[in-house]
Amino acid sequence: MNSDTVAPPALQYIQDAASLQACIATLQAAPAFAFDLEFDRDRYTYGFDLCLMQIATPATCFLIDPMSGLDLQPLFRVFENPAIRKLVHCPGEDLRLLHSLHCFPTNLADTEVYAKLLNYEQTSLSNMLMLHCGIAIDKKLQTSNWGKRPLTTAQLEYAAADVIYLFGLEAKLQDLVMAKGLMPWVEEELAHLNAARYSLEPKTNFLKKNDLQFMSPYDQFVLNELFKWRDQLARKKNKPAHQIMSEEVLRQIGYGRLPIEQLPLQQGIHPLLKTPGMVRQLERDFDRFHAEARQARLSRKRAGQGLTPEERNTFEQDRLRMEQAKKQVFQPIQQWLTSELGEHTMRFILSGTLINDILRGDTKIGALQPPYRQQLILRAAGALGLDISPWH
Repeated sequence: MNSDTVAPPALQYIQDAASLQACIATLQAAPAFAFDLEFDRDRYTYGFDLCLMQIATPATCFLIDPMSGLDLQPLFRVFENPAIRKLVHCPGEDLRLLHSLHCFPTNLADTEVYAKLLNYEQTSLSNMLMLHCGIAIDKKLQTSNWGKRPLTTAQLEYAAADVIYLFGLEAKLQDLVMAKGLMPWVEEELAHLNAARYSLEPKTNFLKKNDLQFMSPYDQFVLNELFKWRDQLARKKNKPAHQIMSEEVLRQIGYGRLPIEQLPLQQGIHPLLKTPGMVRQLERDFDRFHAEARQARLSRKRAGQGLTPEERNTFEQDRLRMEQAKKQVFQPIQQWLTSELGEHTMRFILSGTLINDILRGDTKIGALQPPYRQQLILRAAGALGLDISPWH
């Protein structure tokens, strides 16, 4: 496929019910279509909002404006029709948004899966299109304000480029996958993708992994309450939370390193928080968070503090066993997979994060999905004479 020899499909910008119905009729008759979404997730406004839907057949690219009052439910039913194939590229966040809107697309084919199993390091759509189709996509508009109307011609053309070339790209990648005998693995990955159900986590816990690992329960509670306070204000003002108060400033307050009365002097603060009334309100709420932590008798000891000698010895022995298993078992398996499949495909199948989860007991090798991943690890262990039964 080449942008100089293949005419791009016609673009239709849809903002009314009659045009949407005609679009739906076209899609219902198509054996396949490609789709992508543009959304705003806490960048310009509060929340996760659908701003534009790009749907392409080889002949037409429909740019559907969800912000024009359209009823999208009939379109969602087309997305759920298993007889129609839907091409996507790295659709995780798009599916998370659609699932939150009670739309569950079926018969998905993700071109990024092909790229990952073909051992590409950079699997972005722009990189794949440049390598295989000679097409350059300017990604500068990716972070533009998709919720602002009217959309510019440049925005619409950029949005269309995310879908109109997927048919040709998949054909190229399919040929490579089939030549290497990888299609059964692709099919397992796509089956796993189609079975996945994404969810939006409720905004009740804002702490990061390091917070849980290195902060005391008392300090975790106070910091999380501060995050919740910021989130509630952001929701009220329909602003992204980072525009209300930067995370760095919030954490400095939570850690007790920044007195609240100095808040108006800080960068990254919404003007609302620089008023005397809001400063006093935050001081009162911050005192209340501490009082609630004390009332709940939360410990001020960090994880690992206050261990008996026996407990500390057990902790250290467990850590050493994990490091030994990583070095003697899982790193050799990674090396074997790299020699068979390439480094980047190896990391797609058995990443360092996954190894840590296995060693901590958070997951089992026998529970890995899709199943071919289990089989590859078992094959590697067998070839190397390694016992992986403790983690299987």
